[in-house]
Amino acid sequence: MTDTRRRILELLQKESSFSVEKLATDIGLAAATIRRHLDILQRDGLVTFTEVRKGTGRPKYSFFLTEKGQEALPKGYAKLLGLVAQELTFLTAEDTKTLNGEQILLSVLRRFAKRVYAEGDAAANNKNLNYRLEVLLRLLQEEDFSPDATVAEGVLQIRLLNCPYRSVALRNKTICSFDSSLISVALNHDTKLQERIQDGDSCCVYSIQVTAKEATELSQARDTSKGDHTIGQEKLFRTL
Repeated sequence: MTDTRRRILELLQKESSFSVEKLATDIGLAAATIRRHLDILQRDGLVTFTEVRKGTGRPKYSFFLTEKGQEALPKGYAKLLGLVAQELTFLTAEDTKTLNGEQILLSVLRRFAKRVYAEGDAAANNKNLNYRLEVLLRLLQEEDFSPDATVAEGVLQIRLLNCPYRSVALRNKTICSFDSSLISVALNHDTKLQERIQDGDSCCVYSIQVTAKEATELSQARDTSKGDHTIGQEKLFRTL
């Protein structure tokens, strides 16, 4: 797949739907070029569209990902299987004697989330919220969740634009306990799941209530980084 078509898929995943003109503007190519790429993506079953009529004149079209298009973006099913199998070997009879299958899976995923965080930065627990958020975003990026974080009016919101376990999570919501546990452990805060793909939302969105002091820390991070926190070339943290 070309870089341009990959970029189109990533943009459609981020914003749910795009017009040709908006895609052309964001990518920096002519609308005619974008249409040719969209034709190929439609042919391959990765993208589809709906007609949007606004008054008279020619109709406009809004493009969005198909489920096959979602699956064309980074996925980690083999990794998930391997990690679950590994964590299962650490469970003792005492750990599982009163648990059913779903509860065992939940326990395994929570243990895995704690291990990922501990291995990511053992010193993060002694740091402020902004530092812990940096670590969390890096870990989520490494796990292919494509995170995006914003803070406004005392609420930190984390969007997971990609789900590396999407097809499994759509059938079994317990899988989401991995990312929810990782966020909670990393930030040392309770999290609230506001949106989720199982309900038809474009991505999973978590919200975290922060204190006035923590909000100030995050605002200072904004001032230092001119509004964007970056990891590699990817903009992950924005303050509004």
